[in-house]
Amino acid sequence: MRLKYSLKNKLFMAIIFVLIFNIFLSLILGTTFFDKLYTFDKIDSLKKGVDEIKTSYLKNNLDDIVNTIINHEIQNMSICIFSLDVNTGEGELEYYSRQKYFSANPFEKDVLYLIEKLYNENTFNKLNDKNKYYIINDEENHIGNNITVVSNINENKYIIVQTPKKFIRDISNLAVKYGLYISIFTFLIGAIIIYFIADRTTKPIREMQKTANNISNLDFSYRCDVLSNDEVGLLSVSINNMAVKLQDYVSQLMIANEKLKDDLTRQEKTDQMRKQFIANVSHDFKTPLTLIMSYSEALLDMKDMDETTKIEYLNIIVNEGNKMSEFVQELLKLSQLESGMIKLEKTNFSINEIINDTIRKNKIISKSKNLTINKDISNNSIVFADYYRITQVVQNLYENAIKYAPTNGEVKISTSIKLNKCIVRIYNTGKPISNEDLENIFISFYRSDKSRKNMGSYGLGLAIVKVIMDMHNENFGVQNIDNGVEFWFELENIEIDTDMEE
Repeated sequence: MRLKYSLKNKLFMAIIFVLIFNIFLSLILGTTFFDKLYTFDKIDSLKKGVDEIKTSYLKNNLDDIVNTIINHEIQNMSICIFSLDVNTGEGELEYYSRQKYFSANPFEKDVLYLIEKLYNENTFNKLNDKNKYYIINDEENHIGNNITVVSNINENKYIIVQTPKKFIRDISNLAVKYGLYISIFTFLIGAIIIYFIADRTTKPIREMQKTANNISNLDFSYRCDVLSNDEVGLLSVSINNMAVKLQDYVSQLMIANEKLKDDLTRQEKTDQMRKQFIANVSHDFKTPLTLIMSYSEALLDMKDMDETTKIEYLNIIVNEGNKMSEFVQELLKLSQLESGMIKLEKTNFSINEIINDTIRKNKIISKSKNLTINKDISNNSIVFADYYRITQVVQNLYENAIKYAPTNGEVKISTSIKLNKCIVRIYNTGKPISNEDLENIFISFYRSDKSRKNMGSYGLGLAIVKVIMDMHNENFGVQNIDNGVEFWFELENIEIDTDMEE
């Protein structure tokens, strides 16, 4: 059946209508609004020119003033700078773009007439009362068909910048004229191109119609010709596949059933990940919450605290509060890193900075157990790693050291350089860890119920340390040493040439 109004004809006529409408709309808008738009734009240019000239003038640099004035005069602007006593009406012209340099009376009468009229209208007093600009945009004003901007430079010093409106109208008319020519040319070329595109675009649809008609008559042998790689081409492939797969409908239902089972399995795994995520958040929120509570209680208890210490405590509280708000996102990033979805952001930095900041933030907690904190850090501890995740490693290990160190015990952080590695060690006095616990201590949710059962567990904190160090592909571990336990990890060390010439 031949269609009177085929899709090809509808598509062609619709696009042609849009092109014609665009030509008429451009012509109407151009003749109606272009002149106004150009005028508004020119007023902004005049204002900007006034501001730039005023800035140069106030700097009192003659070369700068001359260059600025010339730059704006070549933009078809006329500039007048003059002084005027608003009380007496006496004044003096300092510069006028159209002055005749070899004339006995160098100033044009029109600008003098304008100044006199503005003076009679009390305009200069208004400008002195903080009005930045006075704009004259009148088709029949007293100085001809110009756009004029008047402003004060300083007390009794003023500037007038003008541009002819005929110049704006000429540009507007040219824009409309040549815009119309270009639109008509584009329409003629576009109409030819669109006709062939419409035919080529709708040809696969006509083929699909024939195939669908055969399928409706239970003839599955007819196939669409796939002529493109776009959505229409994909639809052709779909129709061809539909003809093949209709006889295999039962098999497809079985495949869909298996897919549903897989979806349920993935959902169960997602639930497990959600529970672990909540556990991670609960664990790592503990540190900033503890710091906030500790420093808040210190602020409440120490009534005579000096202002410097108070500010330091408040800054720590604010910083830890901010960390809490960012922690959920950080744990989500950690999960993504664990699955290889995102990469580490490695930079060069001093591990000493992280160590000192960690000790400072946990000062109140260590003091509450009367712990001795010792440092033995190398001055050349520059590493190449992810700054924020190594901060998390140091915080987790230092927190555990404080947690499991006995009252009046010792915590020590040390760094050493061996070959191209920076080794960080965090030691605390206390009971040793059993061999079984040493093997499992970095596993998520592992709880020691033997040698350290009364002192809590390393749990998620150490599991997070393991994930981060595995992502860095660096060695780490834990060992029992004399009278205590030592955790350690390695990072790539960067040697800094201190003798490098500047």
